[in-house]
Amino acid sequence: MRRAGTDPGRPPLRGTPVAARGTARALARVLAAALAVVPAAVSAEAGSPLAEPSPAASRWSAQRAQMDDAMRAQWLVATDPRTNWLAGTLDADDPAAQVARLAAARVAVPAERLFVASLATACLAPVRPWPAECDATDRLADWATRDVDNGVPSLLLADRARQRNNAAALLAYLEEAAQRPRFDDYRSRGAHVIWEEVRALAGAYDPAARALLAASYGALWTPFATGAIDALCRDGRAPTDAIRAACAAAGNALAQRAATWSLRIAGARLADRSAAAGPAQAVARQQLADVQRRAFECAEAGNAVAAGLESADMATRARAVAQWEARLARDAREGEVAACK
Repeated sequence: MRRAGTDPGRPPLRGTPVAARGTARALARVLAAALAVVPAAVSAEAGSPLAEPSPAASRWSAQRAQMDDAMRAQWLVATDPRTNWLAGTLDADDPAAQVARLAAARVAVPAERLFVASLATACLAPVRPWPAECDATDRLADWATRDVDNGVPSLLLADRARQRNNAAALLAYLEEAAQRPRFDDYRSRGAHVIWEEVRALAGAYDPAARALLAASYGALWTPFATGAIDALCRDGRAPTDAIRAACAAAGNALAQRAATWSLRIAGARLADRSAAAGPAQAVARQQLADVQRRAFECAEAGNAVAAGLESADMATRARAVAQWEARLARDAREGEVAACK
């Protein structure tokens, strides 16, 4: 089984161990991503210092490589829900095995929205043949019905309607999303689970090395929802006035109420490209600039933590690990944007 439209010869993730990657500046970016304090949309902005290459390697590369090997060895034999979720999220080269892992986690803990959302988005990936766990149940509808106040499933349903050229359903789901009180893809929750699993790994590893491995894993976990939202209202043919207005309303709601900066930026961009020319577009562009600025300012906290984790001083590293852990817990509990305040 492979993903439709992908290169079957693509080297597996294990061929370039994540534990062996990264340098000081890159680590700051990785930390920020895993803390969910700087999405790719921020670091890709022109002129962002987070996009600069790093000149130095991490002092913890060897320990991170050892832990990465140990974690992956555990994935081969462990069957608990968190291990299944982690393996399914990070080892995505075999879509059938990935979906099976995520489905096992979802079935074992049906109330865990992180597992519900992860399986739903994995089942949206174009693969041949269709995994049985996806074919038996509409996993996206399952997420939507179990998370009724969350607008992210509605936006994903809108994107599915767009792909099926169902304009009526597209409009209905966009209007539904605009009314939702919150938007969360559970990335912050996932980053905290990743940290707890790496922290629990047996062995005499430095806590700073553990934090950096968890950060590297978090950076590999690309949020699916932001890509789907970026596809909305981009069709070559002009949308109807009703769909364009619904896109703008959904984008504004996302930009103002999403739990993460990556979702807020995706929403602000949706509102910007859907706004009517004139004053409405000027407001939308200002909103996008404001959200990107706030996200970047929040991301700078990750630079100080990254530097502390690389320190030769044990006390400095301990403080950095404590800051890292407290931030992850706060993000998971309150949402990244709220925690940044």
